[in-house]
Amino acid sequence: MATGAAATGAGERDAILVLPGLMGSELVESATGRVLWGGSDLRRYGRAWASGTPLTSLHVTDDEREGRTGRVRATRLLRFPAFAPVLRGFEPYTRLIAGTRHSAAHSDAVREFAYDWRLSTEHAAARLAEAADDHLRAWRAHPHGSRDARLTLIAHSMGGLVARHFMTLLGGDREVRTLITLGTPFHGSVQAAGLLGPGGDASRPHGRLRTLARTLPGLYELLPGYRCVREPGGEFRHFTAADAEFLGGDRELAQQSLDRREKLNAADAEGNALPQLRPLVGVGQRTPQSLTLADGTAELHEYVPDGDARLDRRGDGTVYRETALAGSAQPFCLPQSHGALARSEEAVMFTRSVLTERPLAPPLGATELGLYVPDVVTARERCPIEIDLVDNPVAVDLQVFDAAENLEIDRPRLIRRDGRLHAEVRLPWPGLFRVEAKCGGFSAVSQLLLAVAAE
Repeated sequence: MATGAAATGAGERDAILVLPGLMGSELVESATGRVLWGGSDLRRYGRAWASGTPLTSLHVTDDEREGRTGRVRATRLLRFPAFAPVLRGFEPYTRLIAGTRHSAAHSDAVREFAYDWRLSTEHAAARLAEAADDHLRAWRAHPHGSRDARLTLIAHSMGGLVARHFMTLLGGDREVRTLITLGTPFHGSVQAAGLLGPGGDASRPHGRLRTLARTLPGLYELLPGYRCVREPGGEFRHFTAADAEFLGGDRELAQQSLDRREKLNAADAEGNALPQLRPLVGVGQRTPQSLTLADGTAELHEYVPDGDARLDRRGDGTVYRETALAGSAQPFCLPQSHGALARSEEAVMFTRSVLTERPLAPPLGATELGLYVPDVVTARERCPIEIDLVDNPVAVDLQVFDAAENLEIDRPRLIRRDGRLHAEVRLPWPGLFRVEAKCGGFSAVSQLLLAVAAE
């Protein structure tokens, strides 16, 4: 733990709040204390997505939409991996929190901000305002604190949208020195639109996720806000609330979310948008960037328009790289998947370098690597793995782990074909697994996947 005497950067003396992304807070039922999302039992994800019964408690009710909340309570940030189809895995925040505390003036300077990610960013931002005021007051009065301390916000994914709402519309920017974002979709994600559309049997994992997603105001906050809808004539336009309804989503929730974004954009246009921003952006992974709407479905595409051509800009698998930028801030780019960004060694070092105001050296021998695995597979059946490479390295190390035990179960053999590396693995039992691929100076690119029992 750092001490006040050791702290040299202004950020090290600040009160620090860590905000998770969508599905990044553990949720419990207030009346019973029953865990609804998160927890240490990783087998529950297989049971939940297979049966669907545990997921019904996560659906947002009419009462909650009307503002009568409290049925569900956010307790803390994820301490263990979590999983949802399509959105894939969500890694715990323990490394990020530990690294941040190591660079702070005192461990008490760092506080987690868990929030109910099912609800709107407006709802979460109002609670962030209360938490920020309480934490800043407490830290300024702390023996290791400072009367001149301000706030540093470290936000993963949707947490950055909550921070932006707090700073831009609730006056939080007056007390915030720095906003560090890790894969925040400032301009939304095409994948969120894809989740609203039909796809898969409603009694299977992908269908169950769509049924849940359509009730979540928090999911609608991630709808794309740029020209991403490809028309039959080839031109591109913005995604609308009518498009959400066309896909089977809730038009009112979509319109409320898009109106909030328009309000934020208008407020940003009046001044320098988020001058405190320091973004880390995931790159190198296959990422949906545009879509075509037809027959009530959304077909996702891995390209954006570039004049008369199409350009694949990639991203972190969920957030296309340009949508993770806001204002004029220069990003730190990292080849990593969305769910694993906050867990990566580079994200921890990036956060610490911002806090300490010490430059971060580039990784030695860095090679951009993209990892692709299915999100849900059947145990003991063939699971394909593909690796995309920008360079042509001599060796890539590929490992497969049981995520519950962090136990290595395989090192699949890689075969070069069609400019990519290919492998396959047969996961030995139902459960949550992690695939890691490493080459060069960056830490391993990782992805979680769920193995389910054969029917």
